Amino acid sequence: MSTKNSLPKEDFSYMVMPWTFFDFVTVRGDGERVNEIHTWLNSKDVTKGAKAKINARVLTLQGFPIFPDQYFSAYRGWPGLYELRIVCSGVQYRPFGFYGPKQKQFTLLVGSLEKGKIPKSTLKVADERRKIVIADPSRIDPHDQS
Repeated sequence: MSTKNSLPKEDFSYMVMPWTFFDFVTVRGDGERVNEIHTWLNSKDVTKGAKAKINARVLTLQGFPIFPDQYFSAYRGWPGLYELRIVCSGVQYRPFGFYGPKQKQFTLLVGSLEKGKIPKSTLKVADERRKIVIADPSRIDPHDQS
């Protein structure tokens, strides 16, 4: 079987998946890039099982032309912000993000746990990061599942 005309794996994934997910990146004074979603997913706040479920949800959503309401919704009172809804072992995980910065892209901005109500400070951080990415699209990296 000839592989001469085969597409590299990374090229094929973009043809199959309608959406590409990105993570917000903070740039420190020394130029170091810190993936904030990766940091949250690997924090003590997120269990290994929850991290696996969140990453599986991201992978699943990449394949949907329209995100299903059961997994995803606009956050009322915060135009442009959306939450992914993931429950693991009775804990509600809420990564927030927005559509963009380009078409068929969704950027995760901040992760949170829902304990009754999402703190307003978390929503302010998400909204500020959304504005940063719109102004400077270099502030995202492809979603890191490690």
